Amino acid sequence: MTKQDFKQLFEQYYNPLCNFANSILYDSTKAEDAVQDVFVKMWQKKESIEGMENLKSYLFRATRNKCIEYLRKLKLDQRLSEENARRIEVSSSINTDDEADKYLLKEKLFKSIRQLPPKCRNVFTLSKINGLTYNEIAEELDISPKTVENQMGRALRLLREMMNTKN
Repeated sequence: MTKQDFKQLFEQYYNPLCNFANSILYDSTKAEDAVQDVFVKMWQKKESIEGMENLKSYLFRATRNKCIEYLRKLKLDQRLSEENARRIEVSSSINTDDEADKYLLKEKLFKSIRQLPPKCRNVFTLSKINGLTYNEIAEELDISPKTVENQMGRALRLLREMMNTKN
């Protein structure tokens, strides 16, 4: 398809396609966007469209599909907007003090983990954060599973002590 053929096709079908799209979308701007998207895609696929017999059907079907895609996106956007409104409503009902306490507790836990001796911290992190088993940790660190078990016990004991202090 040459540029001239494409231009002629565009001039012949642009307004009818916009009217058709507008009858589906009830929004002339979105209708024009849909038709422009169809023509852009058509130009990008011009080699595969070259021998197509019924371009009119193709254009109207592609425009209809693009309009449906727009409507689906609009519906999704509306659902997301409704969900955001619900989140705002829920977040305004959350007890701020409770939330603050949760974040402070998390920070205290992370601070306590950082204060663990290096071997304990490494074993604890591999187990509780990375989800590795004791055998996987032993293999990765080239130590025995019993050493992993001892380091985990030590880490948990130290964390309990640190978390029970008032700081």
